[in-house]
Amino acid sequence: MRPARALVLVSGLLLVYALVAMVVAITQDWPAEFSTTSADDPETVVQWIVRGSLISAPLAPLVAQVVLTGLALLERPGWRVFAGIGFVLLGVVYVIGNLGEPLDPERSDPPVIVYGAFRMIGVAGALALLVLGVLTARSAIRELRTGPR
Repeated sequence: MRPARALVLVSGLLLVYALVAMVVAITQDWPAEFSTTSADDPETVVQWIVRGSLISAPLAPLVAQVVLTGLALLERPGWRVFAGIGFVLLGVVYVIGNLGEPLDPERSDPPVIVYGAFRMIGVAGALALLVLGVLTARSAIRELRTGPR
């Protein structure tokens, strides 16, 4: 499987994960606690759009992910290079966001196993985006230099 196709598949799965995580976080009252001194209200749409939640990213990176996924689908290698580099950056942002949330949230009290599962999936998905972004960009750069295979 070409790296770009694997990247699109993983990205699509992570977008579904993000939707599920957002719904769970809002319904269970799990606000973002990443470097915050005050408790946020996760039940407001504005809160989720700006800061995300304990287990889901804010809206801006998710929109960027949708756009990058579309670019990775294009046959032009230049756009795939751009998408690959974008996914590397997005992967780094997602890793920082996932690891930045506290291991033992103060305001929220999610079940340990559920919270741990969401965090593990989030970090693994972010790392997969990062690695597949590198492979996609590298493959597209090689294609630009040598022509299509």
